[in-house]
Amino acid sequence: MTDESLRTSVTMAALAGGTVAAWTALPEYVDGRWKRLAARGALLATSSVGVVLASDSEPTPHPDRDEKLAALSRRLEDPVQRTAIWLIALVGLSAVSSIEEKALDAAAARFEARGARSPRTSLGLALGAIAAGTQLAPPSKKSTKA
Repeated sequence: MTDESLRTSVTMAALAGGTVAAWTALPEYVDGRWKRLAARGALLATSSVGVVLASDSEPTPHPDRDEKLAALSRRLEDPVQRTAIWLIALVGLSAVSSIEEKALDAAAARFEARGARSPRTSLGLALGAIAAGTQLAPPSKKSTKA
């Protein structure tokens, strides 16, 4: 691993960890659904800009992934399939987000019952550390069968 790729990995880990921590803790600091929505949008935009700026100038080729993305791109050329994919993605993300918020609220309530002052912040720091760790973990080596 080169110094540049290590620096990029650490930067990406910091961005992932910070974004997850801030996203999770946000309800303790921002009141109101629409204000939180705006704050999370700003957080995602800032994180996305950070990822673009920190990315290697030459991406590592991944032939399998590239072919899958090319196939998806071909499917998106058809307006009906593009609409179906976007609707499925929107419904899926909404469901996952709703379940995630309920799970985090339940976990925060348990932390608060045990005396934690800022339970969402505590959860955010823990989840952020996990997110950062997954970015720094070495890639798994796929076994090849002959």
